[in-house]
Amino acid sequence: MNLANEIPKYFFGYGLAIFPILLIIGPLVAEIYLLLCIIFAVYSVIKEKNFKYFNNKFLLFFLLFYLLILLSTFVNFRDFDNSKSSIFYFRIPLFALSAWYILDRFKLFNNKILFFYIVFFLFLILDSLIQYYTGKNILGNEVVRSRISSFFGEELILGGFILRIIPFFLLYLVLNNLIGGNKVNFQYVILTSLSCLIVYLSGERTSFFLLILFFFTLYFINKFLRKFIIFTMFSFMIFALVIPHFRVSEDFNPAIRMFKKSYDQIIGKGEEQYEEHKKKMFNKVYIFSHDHHGHYLLSYRMFKDHPIIGTGVKGFRYLCRNKIYILEKNDGCSTHPHNTYVQILVSTGLLGFTLLVIAFAFVVKELFNNRRKLLSIDHPDINQVSTSIMLSAIFVNLWPLIPSGNFFNNWLSMIYFYPLAYYFYFNFKRNS
Repeated sequence: MNLANEIPKYFFGYGLAIFPILLIIGPLVAEIYLLLCIIFAVYSVIKEKNFKYFNNKFLLFFLLFYLLILLSTFVNFRDFDNSKSSIFYFRIPLFALSAWYILDRFKLFNNKILFFYIVFFLFLILDSLIQYYTGKNILGNEVVRSRISSFFGEELILGGFILRIIPFFLLYLVLNNLIGGNKVNFQYVILTSLSCLIVYLSGERTSFFLLILFFFTLYFINKFLRKFIIFTMFSFMIFALVIPHFRVSEDFNPAIRMFKKSYDQIIGKGEEQYEEHKKKMFNKVYIFSHDHHGHYLLSYRMFKDHPIIGTGVKGFRYLCRNKIYILEKNDGCSTHPHNTYVQILVSTGLLGFTLLVIAFAFVVKELFNNRRKLLSIDHPDINQVSTSIMLSAIFVNLWPLIPSGNFFNNWLSMIYFYPLAYYFYFNFKRNS
């Protein structure tokens, strides 16, 4: 055994395969691993003189976006602390390209990694159900505001986390020839549908909507996975109808939060403290919710004053309490506008917003190209099918019409860019 080869294989190859799970420990561990991947990949590429991973149009696009972020931040310079997110943001897209190199070098898509994902999903599902039924998970973390969070404690991101893991679980099922075409292994149908159930039980409406969008998109573009998707959605609906009846309390009802509360927020019901203000400002109909409507109104005011290059990465949180932008009762002031497109529009102006729209349009174009190619063949092509899964995941990440976290948050940025590495890998193999 050559330790010089084996150690990088296990540390970078296997580590990258389970990278999303590192995020459950916290962003610091993932951040350190990200930097090590970049160092390893850049050093190896230079040593091997194999520059295809960094000599491509994607890097040029990322570089252009990064330079715009820097320009916007330093034109609106406030202090170094506010500028750190901008200065060091280059590492995130560089991680995607570095991860592509690692995937290509080690090619670790075996059943060992799939087994790890299966065990992890089973453990997370079990822990979430225990918390749902008893009010506490196995670590003693209690239900937070009538919502389950499993190992994330007070961070209500369980649904969003599972949403981002499911595409990779499906990917490894495809790569191990377990689903696709007429293959429907019901143990994986059950496991996937239970994972969807946990997203539903988490009460995260955005994550649940995006999960449905992911499966709908994948169903649309990939005929070889349709049977698996149909069975998965059917199983999920059965679970969703049966399991919520055995809940800790009547208040702990995901259906009420998912549907009734969403409707009430749109029409403004239950916002008594804002009734008079609402009549003056919102005309009784909200965009998503009272808070989100306020975020977007504030963003629009800031954009009008900084239309070309925006306010800088943390401009929204800095300016939202400024008397020239402030709304009555400080409505809408927060750390970010809670929508990726609105945040990019405010932070980087029309230039950055245009780049984001171009990126989204490119993904949509690739989705249709992928669909056309898959419809033209009779037997599943692993690279083509794998590309379709990653494209669907990227499409969901870039979907414009939903509330979202801070785009420049380390955790969210890693999630946004990680699927790109797999897309680069499979798309390059498909084209070559």
